[in-house]
Amino acid sequence: MAVDEALVRAIATGAQPAFRVYGWQPPAVSFGYAQRISREVDTQKVRGRGIDIVRRPTGGRAVLHWNELTYSVVCPADNPVMGGNINEAYRKISEGLLAGIRALGVDATFESRRQTQPSPRGKELTSPCFTSTAQYEVTYKGRKLIGSAQQRIGTMLLQHGSLLLGAEHKQIADLLPGDKPGLQKRFARELDRHTTSLSEALAYPVDFDTAATAIRQGIQKTFNIQLVEATLSETEIAETQRLIAEKYATHEWNDKY
Repeated sequence: MAVDEALVRAIATGAQPAFRVYGWQPPAVSFGYAQRISREVDTQKVRGRGIDIVRRPTGGRAVLHWNELTYSVVCPADNPVMGGNINEAYRKISEGLLAGIRALGVDATFESRRQTQPSPRGKELTSPCFTSTAQYEVTYKGRKLIGSAQQRIGTMLLQHGSLLLGAEHKQIADLLPGDKPGLQKRFARELDRHTTSLSEALAYPVDFDTAATAIRQGIQKTFNIQLVEATLSETEIAETQRLIAEKYATHEWNDKY
């Protein structure tokens, strides 16, 4: 999360836009910037299983990042390739992701309208990200395959998304606060009904590198661009470390609501 914000700051001052893919080690639950973490999961249970917790700078709901590919797009909001208003940017980015998924042999599509599912816990509490589908998110046979969240930071666009490679994300149902097995089962059923993964869609395991290569090709083909591999600059590394120390690793940021 700190790297993505460091890139926002660098690109805002003239660096090239970035499309980034990464995984999580150890697994982690990330939360939208406005969520109250203690209301969504049992933090002791999460950390007791060796799972990290972090708040995203983007919105959206809780995601368990485990055997999946996370992407991020950082560019000026008016960037002609992936920018535009919120819906335009979602649509453009989803078209590139969709091309990559289809190249793997998955007949995926994206939602033309928002599909909202009620929370099994009631209207006052949110459900995990993958139990609902936003407009232009990528689905397969009506089930969510990629979940995304976007934030405007000044004149910059930051969009995160999670492409499910396997079914591990469903374990978030076991991390709910309190001892409520019935509620956990209802959440698990919702995740079964409304989500799928690349491995499930293709009926064989798909690893991170295979998915990353396909997504790269889909982005390049869709936008007629050539993605150039790059490493963080010394300035970006220093800014990342500062953001970790002062923000993303702090109690104030991760438990502020």
